[in-house]
Amino acid sequence: MPTTLPKPIRVRDAGDLYAAIPHLMGFHPADSLVVLVLKDHLISMTMRVDLPRPRHRGLLAAQLEAPLLEQGATDVILVVVCAPSENMPEELPHEPLVTALRHELGGVGIEVVEAVWLPSCQKDAPWLCYLDIDCHGSLPDPQLSAVAAASAHDGHVTFESRAAMAAIAALDPPEALERRSALLDELVANSGEPDPSTELHRVRDAIDAVEERKGPLPDAEIVALARALAVPEVRDASMGFAALSKFRLAERLWLELTRSCPAPERAEPACLLAFYAYQRGDGGIASIALDAAEAACPGHSLSKLLRAAVSAAFPPEEMRALSARYMDSARQLLARSQSSSGRSQS
Repeated sequence: MPTTLPKPIRVRDAGDLYAAIPHLMGFHPADSLVVLVLKDHLISMTMRVDLPRPRHRGLLAAQLEAPLLEQGATDVILVVVCAPSENMPEELPHEPLVTALRHELGGVGIEVVEAVWLPSCQKDAPWLCYLDIDCHGSLPDPQLSAVAAASAHDGHVTFESRAAMAAIAALDPPEALERRSALLDELVANSGEPDPSTELHRVRDAIDAVEERKGPLPDAEIVALARALAVPEVRDASMGFAALSKFRLAERLWLELTRSCPAPERAEPACLLAFYAYQRGDGGIASIALDAAEAACPGHSLSKLLRAAVSAAFPPEEMRALSARYMDSARQLLARSQSSSGRSQS
């Protein structure tokens, strides 16, 4: 996934860099392999995978290879985050994994310039290097780093774990979802085909109302927005609002609808949440949102496309360029309603 920080931040030493990992990822990793991709002396991308079983080491190397080559990576830092082993410090945890990755990635021109072990990314956690027994240190307080300050300034939240991050998209109670599903059945049965222009106006108005609205969306509005976003033309045009200054308000609406919409309609706001999060560099939230979309509607076409983009570390700046093109479509669709209204009045 890309880093969550839009601007380069200078760190003083290796300890500062490793302490920045939770803020680069959006959560504190555990039992993880973190890959920091270096490009022109900058961390251009951060990837995280669960630590594999011994028999899966080769498979993991192959899985990492494709996105790294796609990004033109030549130098990486490997960070293993897990509990200490019984044989420390003579043998660091998952040392055979580091050896295998150095060999496999080196074979395709990607050098592991450093590899370190950490028990956690908390203050005073020790770190030890796999490649040099004299290389070690302890982490400064991650909450007091320049990266933490920059992350907070840009509105990013660093979660204590991936599970805590996933909890933000936890579904509303089953009885509420079932009630809204019945209301949605009723709405579809008792109304004609939705007009894309009218429905996009509905979505835009809901985004505009986010900041001033008190309390959660009422059922009737959740159902109306779920139906609106189920129109592909409306959903796709809604990706264009990511190019506007109020994109954070839209992202808050997508998150609320991801929690409150019944399945399979939930997949649409979840995909929008993934798109918005990824284009601002937050691959963690994007992945959580795509999990929700895939659970709501297995085989959903847009979620498959977005998952492929996230897995291949598609550059966020290119996703932002897509937002601008979708915004052109949104403007045309919104103008269509105004033109129709003008003709009807004349």
